[in-house]
Amino acid sequence: MFKRTILVSVAALALTSASALADGSTPVRGPFFGTVHAVGTITYKDASQQTWTWDRGKITSLSDSSLTLTRRDKVEVTFAITSSTLVRNDGGSYTLADLKTGLVATVISQDGNAVIVRNIRGDGAPAGADQSVIEGPAAKSVTGTIDALYVDGSTQSFEYDRGRITTVGNGQLTIVRPDQQTVTFTYDDSTLVRDRGQVESVDDLRVGEGAMFFSQNGTLKLVRCLGAAPHAQPSGRPQPAAGQRPGAGRGLGLGLGLHRLHSPDSLPAATATA
Repeated sequence: MFKRTILVSVAALALTSASALADGSTPVRGPFFGTVHAVGTITYKDASQQTWTWDRGKITSLSDSSLTLTRRDKVEVTFAITSSTLVRNDGGSYTLADLKTGLVATVISQDGNAVIVRNIRGDGAPAGADQSVIEGPAAKSVTGTIDALYVDGSTQSFEYDRGRITTVGNGQLTIVRPDQQTVTFTYDDSTLVRDRGQVESVDDLRVGEGAMFFSQNGTLKLVRCLGAAPHAQPSGRPQPAAGQRPGAGRGLGLGLGLHRLHSPDSLPAATATA
């Protein structure tokens, strides 16, 4: 099973399908809120493609060789545990022995094999490990599609692009991707911007800033910030409050989170932190 090596900051979050907090108290539901299953087909800078699957649910069966989730739509999904399976939570790495039935988790898989078990919640969820670097699906990613299944049985498809902003304003935003292709989106007041678990406005985005962009028919639905423009002054963006987990809420954490990086040559790669 092929994996792409990545260097990440464990403070970065994956695409989170849960609520965010706009002002510390008001929940803001992103486009992936309520997702129980998703399939992403990702194209990389070298033009290769890979398909990744995300499932979130309660761990109802666990052994040295397999893990079964029961999703909120009552579907049971079983994954094979391999020597390469990673367990991640809140920026730290753990072992399968740190998992137990009853915990809620997201499993990122390929071909039925559990690649990463992440975003683990519940009484006794693993905690306290030092932050560390891992491997993940978004290293050197450029573009792709994500098909999401929601707990109510509905589905939606999203286009995924990763790059740096070249222009933004007047309802349009243009990026240049790592493959040097430019993509232009439209946006409006419903476009959700997230930076380190905080909700922001499109007006806060700056030329040169790296981000992941999730859109439908050219309209931006979600922007996940990766880093400020090179040489930019500190923005004073708020940090999550003490004890608050960024992106907390119900939903599927898709392991496409990207590290904040200032290198103009390459955008950061994925982390399975939650």
